[in-house]
Amino acid sequence: MKIAFLGPEGTFTQSAVLKQFGKSIHALSLSSIEEVFHEVEGGGADFGVVPVENSTEGTVTNTLDMFLTSSLKICGEVELRIHQHLMGRMDDIGDIDRVCSHPQSLAQCRTWLAQSLPGIEVVPVSSNAEAARRSRDEVGIAAIAGDAAAEVYELNTLFANIEDHIDNTTRFLVIGYKLCTPSGDDKTSLLISASGTKGAGILYHLLAPLAQSNISMLRIQSRPSGRRKWDYVFFIDIDGHAEEKNISKALQEIEAQANLFRILGAYPKAVM
Repeated sequence: MKIAFLGPEGTFTQSAVLKQFGKSIHALSLSSIEEVFHEVEGGGADFGVVPVENSTEGTVTNTLDMFLTSSLKICGEVELRIHQHLMGRMDDIGDIDRVCSHPQSLAQCRTWLAQSLPGIEVVPVSSNAEAARRSRDEVGIAAIAGDAAAEVYELNTLFANIEDHIDNTTRFLVIGYKLCTPSGDDKTSLLISASGTKGAGILYHLLAPLAQSNISMLRIQSRPSGRRKWDYVFFIDIDGHAEEKNISKALQEIEAQANLFRILGAYPKAVM
């Protein structure tokens, strides 16, 4: 089985792949979320794994935006507790000139950096693994990354667990064409819009069938539709599987009112 993921080797996304699928797969490292989607769409991979949100820093909007044009479904989710470490070839933090990491990781360690490395230049890069590679190859650069990157790039861990919140967690989506049958503990993801509809309380009325059927909404996120300015779509997660009788009925009622309605996936909830 081929699994495409946001690379390079040593990223947290690769760790999510191993957690979900184990080691008996061919993991295909790609340089962007867009490439992961395109690889699965083109049949080059059976599934893809991409980050979608972090408990500290919020949504990875690139991932959501890809669903506006992609026909792929959400086939599963993975939650990974994220521990960030400061690492490098040096043995002393006095030898650090710059710190590199992905912008999300830098933000997750903002307070620690300000208190422990004041005045040190912070450089955002494309991934934690890229930061680790630069730390290995360039003098004076330390990286913020996870255990996998330290192992792959043979770096010393100078400080461990420097994330500002101890429960720092990232959620990843498994994308593909496979539809999941109900497992008994599921989540359904929707893409909806009432664009062009006039009047007060449009979103309230659109989502009313959820409340009327006692269906919990777990998450809602608005994003620009890309069709015209100030036009938005909504990504919504609800508790339960789309095939459950009360949920299916509520979704039919929402679809009848919406001018855009897609079930992005119904899949088992992640287990920490």
